[in-house]
Amino acid sequence: MAAPQFQINTDGCSEEGKQALLEAITIVEDFPKPGLRFKELTNVLTNYIAFQAVVDAFAKRYRAMGVTAVVGIESRGYAYASPVALALGVPFVPFRKPGKMPCKSVGVDFNLGGWNKSASFGKDRLECREDGLKPGAKVLIIDDLLGTGATLIGACALVEHVKAEVVECACVVDMPALNGRTNVPKPTFILVDDLSTEGAASS
Repeated sequence: MAAPQFQINTDGCSEEGKQALLEAITIVEDFPKPGLRFKELTNVLTNYIAFQAVVDAFAKRYRAMGVTAVVGIESRGYAYASPVALALGVPFVPFRKPGKMPCKSVGVDFNLGGWNKSASFGKDRLECREDGLKPGAKVLIIDDLLGTGATLIGACALVEHVKAEVVECACVVDMPALNGRTNVPKPTFILVDDLSTEGAASS
């Protein structure tokens, strides 16, 4: 397959940071199934320059958007959401998988198919502390990778369930063939776009 052609959608980090970020993204062909191009981000976290570039880019984008809380989705979303919350000076609120909250919690069930209500896709659930988000909070939701959008759909539903408001969803990368940006009902920002033919058609 052709080499990926990435575009970084920010001027909020240094050129050194952008280059480090591009070099840290590992493409895994035919994962999790044939025809898909998975973007593995572990090396973004192990390269502090690349990691800082992601945090700086998100912080600059959202600093003037009135965000009052940052949600991270278990588990990889925590890695990006928590330092962005620190940079913005607002609370970090973890959304967890079911059964992991030792204190009183609230949650929503969502279809793993996201936009598709068919039971064949199965269901999952996200939960947070009952006092995690205040009503009226302006929430940024961060995850590492956008696939079908099912988890972000669930996260948006949980934010609205506690009477808070989703400002935007943000991910480092996505898999365009899975149409996540179309499926998620809220504005969604992808930091690094894959402009290659395979990225656009089957990633």
